[in-house]
Amino acid sequence: MFRKGEHQDTAFKRWSYMTNMRTFIVVLVGAGLIAGAAAATITAVPQNTAKPSVTGKAVVGEELTASNGTWTGGVDSYSYQWQRCTGAMVCTDVEGATAKTYGVRTADARSSLRVMVVAHNASGSSAGAASDPTALVAATPGSTVTVTTPSKTNHAPRLTFLSLKRVGTLIYSRFRVCDDSTARVKITEHDSHPGVLGYTRNYAVNALPCQTYSRHWGLAARFRHGAYTATLQARDRQGAMSPKLSKTLRFPAL
Repeated sequence: MFRKGEHQDTAFKRWSYMTNMRTFIVVLVGAGLIAGAAAATITAVPQNTAKPSVTGKAVVGEELTASNGTWTGGVDSYSYQWQRCTGAMVCTDVEGATAKTYGVRTADARSSLRVMVVAHNASGSSAGAASDPTALVAATPGSTVTVTTPSKTNHAPRLTFLSLKRVGTLIYSRFRVCDDSTARVKITEHDSHPGVLGYTRNYAVNALPCQTYSRHWGLAARFRHGAYTATLQARDRQGAMSPKLSKTLRFPAL
């Protein structure tokens, strides 16, 4: 049995012990949270929130400068890679161009340039972030680069009248036609004889790029004596026409 004083002393020691233990646990938990928060701040690699940009003139002999853009994650350093881009935005690294600035080269003329920026911190490196491309690089100061789009001007078909002959009451012809379109070309053939009514017939043929054809037809009785002339002309779908070409056969008079 405890005397009254001993009982109070023991109870006080127990209360003090429990209080200290709770304080110790709270301190440990707090330290853990702080350590966890600190770890969280250093485990994320940088993330780009505003892309890099390029300043300077896109002219051979001038200098371009990269702006890093905006990043999260506590960036320690940056690295750079300059790229040369085609009109279709196919971009390739320029060998050795890894500084913040870039001297525009003769090889860059008629291409555009951009910079890829990578950010680094204790946790690693970011994915690269690209700037917008510059204008097409001009060859000399004050000059501009003109991009010429190939013209789609339509050209008239070209026609060659190769041969014309008679076999009995039939006429045989051969011709060659060339055109710059996949659309079919109209060939007009016209029979003529002095003093009589003429006759016209048409054919539709493919002519891209060049094709040779043979055609034959019956010779009307009114054309079977004297001078008989066959005339050919090619016309494309846009209405452009070749020059008329003619060949004449002479038959015995009745």
